[in-house]
Amino acid sequence: MPTEKRFVVDNMLGKVAKWLRALGFEACAVHLKDAQQLDQYARRGYHLVTRNTRWAGHPATLRVTSDDPREQLQQIIAVLGITPDEVHLLCRCLRCNEPLQPADRALVAGQVPDYVYENCSVFHQCPQCRQVYWAGSHLPRMHDWLHATLGWKFPSVVQGGSP
Repeated sequence: MPTEKRFVVDNMLGKVAKWLRALGFEACAVHLKDAQQLDQYARRGYHLVTRNTRWAGHPATLRVTSDDPREQLQQIIAVLGITPDEVHLLCRCLRCNEPLQPADRALVAGQVPDYVYENCSVFHQCPQCRQVYWAGSHLPRMHDWLHATLGWKFPSVVQGGSP
């Protein structure tokens, strides 16, 4: 089984880092400041993603050329040959990158809107920042954005199901 792809994304590319997380990849947003730092991340198996021309020659660096997050994600997927089989949709916190954990419904009461609590049965929570996730109305929009961007179809999730 191949090692899961991991990313260090220059902090100027925060939106693409979020979409890589949405696809289930570890994607740290970091200010890339020197070649030694890039070398350290590369030795640890990270793909480095930047728009900065300064790092274009570094062997582990993927320099995206577009300003558009959609095109940036397309370039990353194409260059690295990422396939839908490598995707674990919405299994990471979009804010802080940690893997999500199932959350007991009773424990998220008061942390989610009343309507959500009444209509959803499955919740996940980030163990780091405590953000709660559920399959809400945003999920079909995310699927549509990813389908339009990558051409991949993702399984439908029923309201109240897992994110």
